[in-house]
Amino acid sequence: MIFKSRRPQSTDKKSHIPTTIWITLAIASIFGMLLTKTCHKNLDKLLEIKNVQLEMQSIAVVEISFEIENKANFYIERKVISVVFINKNYEVGSKMILAKLPAKSTKGYYVSINLTHPLIKGENIDVISVKFYD
Repeated sequence: MIFKSRRPQSTDKKSHIPTTIWITLAIASIFGMLLTKTCHKNLDKLLEIKNVQLEMQSIAVVEISFEIENKANFYIERKVISVVFINKNYEVGSKMILAKLPAKSTKGYYVSINLTHPLIKGENIDVISVKFYD
């Protein structure tokens, strides 16, 4: 044989991770979660959803429009969820979009939502909810 393979020798000693590294990792993960939560709270102050309107309503589809204003000096990408309700608390449809907002701008969105069940004669959309989804 030209090439002879050798298996590495096994040692019975198992290396363990020092306690200081575990503590450092735990502190870093907690700090990361708190930082993310704080940033999202501050982003909500810089973004404003306005002019939410029901554009069209049919038996199976609802179309809504709204505007999002970015007051920040930087580009922001956020998920936005639009939910429609009948009888004030019964959800009949929702849709999530990714809003890409340039700095210091207002951008309009037009969303078409397929309903989970067709509207019966006499039923109307009562509440339209548009929120940031985290």
